Amino acid sequence: LDCRQLLWGSPHMEKYLKVHGQSDTILGADVIYTETSIKPLFDTVACLLKPDGQFILSRVNKWNGVENEVVIEAAKAQKLYCTRPSEGIFVFRWNGVEESGGG
Repeated sequence: LDCRQLLWGSPHMEKYLKVHGQSDTILGADVIYTETSIKPLFDTVACLLKPDGQFILSRVNKWNGVENEVVIEAAKAQKLYCTRPSEGIFVFRWNGVEESGGG
């Protein structure tokens, strides 16, 4: 298990990919503060997530009024699909089945 800082967007994600490769799991907790941060986040996840990987996002606080639906739509634009196993937890996977629930 490794934990590394991950800076979003280009050129950071390409540099990370070259050094570390793709990841099985990417974790993020309360990392979305503005709507403008969502696209670079999911661009980075799409670049670095293995085909069978998962991005787990904990999002208890909705900073600056950024709604969950906006986050989920940004993920869909990258072909990542969301399940919500519990309140405030979002799991994004490739080719998954979208489920709703958990608030």
